[in-house]
Amino acid sequence: MNRTPSLLTRITDRHPALLYADFRRVFWNAFFASAAFWTLLLARGWLVFELTGQGAWVGAVTFAGMVQLALAGPIGGALADRIDRRLIAISADAVGITMAGGLAVITFAGVVEPWHVLLFATVDGVARAFGTPAEQAIVPNVVRQEHLLNAVALSGITRHGSRLAGPLLGGALLATIGAGSVFVLSAVFLTLALQQLLRLEYRSTWGPNAGRVLDVGSVLSDVREGVEYVLSERRLLVVLVLVGFHCGLTMAFDSMMPTLATVVGGADVTYSAIIVGIGAGSIVGTVIVSMIRNDAALGRIFFLVSLGSGVSLFVLGLATTPHIAVTGGVLAGATQATFMAVSVVFVQRVAPDELRGRVMSLYVMLAAGQMAFVNYGFGWISDYTGVRPLLLVAGALWCAGFTAAAMLLPEVRSLVRRGDFREELVPVT
Repeated sequence: MNRTPSLLTRITDRHPALLYADFRRVFWNAFFASAAFWTLLLARGWLVFELTGQGAWVGAVTFAGMVQLALAGPIGGALADRIDRRLIAISADAVGITMAGGLAVITFAGVVEPWHVLLFATVDGVARAFGTPAEQAIVPNVVRQEHLLNAVALSGITRHGSRLAGPLLGGALLATIGAGSVFVLSAVFLTLALQQLLRLEYRSTWGPNAGRVLDVGSVLSDVREGVEYVLSERRLLVVLVLVGFHCGLTMAFDSMMPTLATVVGGADVTYSAIIVGIGAGSIVGTVIVSMIRNDAALGRIFFLVSLGSGVSLFVLGLATTPHIAVTGGVLAGATQATFMAVSVVFVQRVAPDELRGRVMSLYVMLAAGQMAFVNYGFGWISDYTGVRPLLLVAGALWCAGFTAAAMLLPEVRSLVRRGDFREELVPVT
């Protein structure tokens, strides 16, 4: 007699990485840590906007929370290959709990000032710069090689799912109790993330570089080796440059959303709804990527979401009601998350395993760095020009630039047509 497989069996058959207890712990750690980040981004941005009424301050706080991934991320990636990754990740979450809790205390006490938020965002950003590479590097260590792709895909879905859940809960608290309660929520999320790390059975195995852990020169040498490899591999270089421009032009609008929400109406409610819409769209985009089964379809999706990223900024820039603004947020989340997921696939196909961590840290550095600097600039400029011209110009520049790249660069043309690198490539000299 045939028995219908249980729901759990069907899920694990499709996602075998969930069979590993340590991966499930890493999975939930990633979910709670990401949820904490998005709630912090939501609350810090609105709090400084309330305190100052200036987009420049929102841009500065967003910049402070992101730029460390660009400045210290590659060093964090190199250290994650030298010392216990679990301990690095635990330390980062502990610092994050302290920062979120501290902000909650001074916000409830009514003594918070803009520079306090900036300082706490900076320290939290440094912790994330060291913790993120370590957390990502743990994933291949807790599943077998044949299940690694499934583990990576699940990790991506977790991050985007938290982008919906975190702001959804945080937005409700922001609109009813205020920013201080959202900081408490962020601290709770990070505590749950830390609990998962403490339960990990995994421990880093010491490699040949263990004796040089504190040798600054050797760590910097590792970073330099990764940079030199990327510069010598044209396929990687083209994709990373494309990712940098994409993040700078289409994904650096966080600092402008409080102002846009005020302009279209609804203030903090609309602001929270836009952020939640971005998270919902991100989940849709990530699920679409997980369903792609051939390279040709991957190429078509890549082309559509690349242009869609620019179009989403037109929708946001032309929005006259909260509903249109939220729709723009959903479209932005769906297209941008899909673009980033597909670009990671292209990078992973080219990067050799012995350099993968450093290559991915450079990927994160370009993405986070562009978003940090441009967010700051857009927040400052929007106080003089308004947010609509910036959104429209950025969207137009990206659409024009990507179209030109797809027509003129053989690497991008191959990705759009075939979904893979197939043309003969000449190394950079």
